[in-house]
Amino acid sequence: MTSANADIPNGPETLPEAPLRQSLLHIPPAAPFKNAASNYLKHDHQTIWSRNVRNLLKEPPGLVEATPRGSDIIVIHPGSRWIRVGRATDAFPVSVPHVLARKVTSNHKAPPQLIRVLKTNADEDAMDTDEIQEIANPAEVTECITTIRAALRSRMDFYRIPYEEDGSKEATIFNEGINTEEIDGAQDVYKVDWVTGQPEDAPDLDLDAKVFRLADPAASGYEVRWPMYNNHFNTRYYTSRQEALSDIEIMWKSIITQELGIPRAQFKNYSAVLVIPDYFDKQTVSHLVDMLLTQLDFKRVCIQQEGLAACVGSGLTTACIVDIGAVKTSVSCVEDGILLSDTRMLLDYGGDDITEFLHDLLKEIKFPYKNIKLNRLYDLHVMDDLKARLCTLSEADVASRAYDFFVRAPGKATEKYLLKAYDETIVAPMCIFEPKIIDFDSKKKVNPKRWDLGNIDDGDLGSENPTPAMIISTQHLLQPMGEGRTRPNIDVKFEAGKLPLDVAIFNSVRAAGNEKIKKFLQTVVVVGGTSLIPGAVHALESRLQAIAFPLVPNIERLQVLTTHPDVDPRVVTWKGVSIISKLESLSDLWITRSEWDILGMRCLRERSMIDRPTVLM
Repeated sequence: MTSANADIPNGPETLPEAPLRQSLLHIPPAAPFKNAASNYLKHDHQTIWSRNVRNLLKEPPGLVEATPRGSDIIVIHPGSRWIRVGRATDAFPVSVPHVLARKVTSNHKAPPQLIRVLKTNADEDAMDTDEIQEIANPAEVTECITTIRAALRSRMDFYRIPYEEDGSKEATIFNEGINTEEIDGAQDVYKVDWVTGQPEDAPDLDLDAKVFRLADPAASGYEVRWPMYNNHFNTRYYTSRQEALSDIEIMWKSIITQELGIPRAQFKNYSAVLVIPDYFDKQTVSHLVDMLLTQLDFKRVCIQQEGLAACVGSGLTTACIVDIGAVKTSVSCVEDGILLSDTRMLLDYGGDDITEFLHDLLKEIKFPYKNIKLNRLYDLHVMDDLKARLCTLSEADVASRAYDFFVRAPGKATEKYLLKAYDETIVAPMCIFEPKIIDFDSKKKVNPKRWDLGNIDDGDLGSENPTPAMIISTQHLLQPMGEGRTRPNIDVKFEAGKLPLDVAIFNSVRAAGNEKIKKFLQTVVVVGGTSLIPGAVHALESRLQAIAFPLVPNIERLQVLTTHPDVDPRVVTWKGVSIISKLESLSDLWITRSEWDILGMRCLRERSMIDRPTVLM
């Protein structure tokens, strides 16, 4: 021990180096930070969206696509009165009424089927609703109708078309002497097999066209419901969001399984494209997408707006789109495949208002079918048929003519009537250019405030904010601010929804910018069922020219178009989405369930072509 210590030199600095390292873990030296750089999350292919797309597109080598592109994509276009569903590869969609009848308790009071919201001197039996207690002032009604007839007379004088002062009086005398003609049931090829009473085997609910076979829904224990109204859920028929979504889920599932032949278990192998309004309600869109991904279990979902779809369906990339629906009319401008959010306008009238106005005008000239009530589904069908056959916007078609129509009521033989009308056939659709006849305050009253669905972050899309086009349309209601003056508090969206159609289109184009006014006015496309009215294109074009030519310098051409004669304007929006669904670029716009669970409505900021609006107020 002593000899070993004697061999060790004095001091620890002279100890020999250990033959083994103290740790087997490699400790790298410090990195030089002088020229350090990172590309982490600096490229689009590094985002979660791109990674998910690559994972979805992974296929075994040598796999050949055996089915056409888009055959696994279902396009869904819901509306207030109709819903159109079909595969992206179908030539035309399946169009069914967006309505259902559900069994209810005996003491439940159903709301009316059609809101009586015109400033017309209609009787309370025709209104059949307790929600509107006051009848409009007859003097105000007469003044509104006189104004419309004066505008018609002015246009007929301009085109040198004679106007018969006693045309309506002659029609009244003719209609008073009309007798009905009964048709034997064996000779009526369109005879309806009505459902009466309360059958023991009656289902809990009936869907689409079956609802119209109910003779008296209330007597059969059913309540007829339209789940969508305008751009949101129909709060007149439902007390909660869950109740409305339950009916919509049942309807959509039934249409896809029965009409398209896709079993419910196969939904997970299909993708869905949901068509939403241009001016959409973020709560409604959020819950519909959530229903498609969770309840119906679709593989992925894509969102497309109606204006862009109608533009593509018309074979254009730049246009001003006018979509006249049943209860609303939307106007927006599309430029190079992008819908400009600043130009969106939402007008609170549509084809149903024309139906109501025609009904009241015909009542004034002694309509032969005395017992008509628009709140009965079969009577509503009669008036819709008359609107489609009688209404026109061409002044050259104004003449005293006789028409026939059939009434198929439950428990009665089919009745044939003759009807004579003069200018009522053109005055009724002119309400879209003279909307003062519509009582917008009553319409707002009978549509209760939407349920409080909570605050939903839509990713700065500003889906519910007034657009610059709406603000431009209400500037005349805002007095200039000065000493002692305050700016009035008005509902911009509500007031902008009262505008005549031609004025709304011009204001929408103005919101796109002065340098783009001429471009959009050269291509105004009208779609929707109301565009089928003869003369609608010329009527709108002539009124737009009267507004634009004095105000827009050096404008050479203003043109209003409709769809190709071979394409139904009611399905052109669906056709446009079916085209978009088959594009390669759509692969960047799909939303999966995992992404939706994480981000919710914020997905639309990255996974849609929705333009960010300008925030002005």
